[in-house]
Amino acid sequence: MSDRKENRFSLKRSNVKTFLFFLLFTSILWLFIQFSKNYTQEVEIAIRYTNIPQDKIFNEKSDQTLRMVLNGNGFRLMNHNWSKPTLQFNVEDAVINNKDEYYFHVDKESSALKNKLEFKGRVLSVQKDTLRLKLDHNLEKKIPVKISQKIQYAIGYGSDKGVVVSPDSIMISGPSQIIDTIQYITTENLTLEGLNVNYTSKLDINVKEIPSVITITPTQVEANVLVSKFTEGDQKIPITLNNIPEGVEIKIFPQEISVIYRVGLDKYNEISPRDFMIVADYAKASEESLFLTLELVNKPEYIHDVRLQTKQVQFVVLK
Repeated sequence: MSDRKENRFSLKRSNVKTFLFFLLFTSILWLFIQFSKNYTQEVEIAIRYTNIPQDKIFNEKSDQTLRMVLNGNGFRLMNHNWSKPTLQFNVEDAVINNKDEYYFHVDKESSALKNKLEFKGRVLSVQKDTLRLKLDHNLEKKIPVKISQKIQYAIGYGSDKGVVVSPDSIMISGPSQIIDTIQYITTENLTLEGLNVNYTSKLDINVKEIPSVITITPTQVEANVLVSKFTEGDQKIPITLNNIPEGVEIKIFPQEISVIYRVGLDKYNEISPRDFMIVADYAKASEESLFLTLELVNKPEYIHDVRLQTKQVQFVVLK
């Protein structure tokens, strides 16, 4: 009884294998017949230009795609369905060269077109018979880097030079009409609070402000802040009178004032009154006024938060 069951099972399994074989065979035969038939299909062809001169760059307004209607069997069209075909055009083969514009003729009957497409069927139509390549002059320029910063030092601390960026300028390259409009570039924001030690970090260039066709080198800069202890200092500075008319004597009260500032402890003893100059310009005084406005025209670079004890002095004209 068990032998009979075994024979029946073997027979059923053999029948299933035979059925699957014929199913696979007929499916392959059906696919072969279908792919052997002719079809007409519209496809989009990518355009690629070669041998572009080194001093010029591609303009996005150029023709970059071309639609065609192809006719051929399924096997010939299969590759064009699976991947987007590409047509290459050599700049040196342009039929017209008008300054920075190049034109290429597309002939649907040309065997060269089919060879480029690697297509052995028929090209029934093309979207346009002329392609345009537009090039821009490639320009390089060095521009300064400006850092976007908001720094608060801890009480009693400061920095002589503030944030120092290295490198302080970068190279940009791209279409000349865009490069000419870019005068500087900024970094990402640097925000520090309670700073009381030296600081170093990498900052990314803010590329969002720059068109994508522009190349930037480098794309990062280093920011350094040298921090030191600060103290307040002051100096008594005599006031210099300018533009006094000939034959006129001017008396001012007071004749010197204090300049108050913050400075690093390491520089505190280096500062003297001769590092400053305060000017009162008589030519800027109005006839009704009895005061001259003071202007600080010279001071050391490494002092901060500079202020004058008073912004005006009284004057008297002695003729």
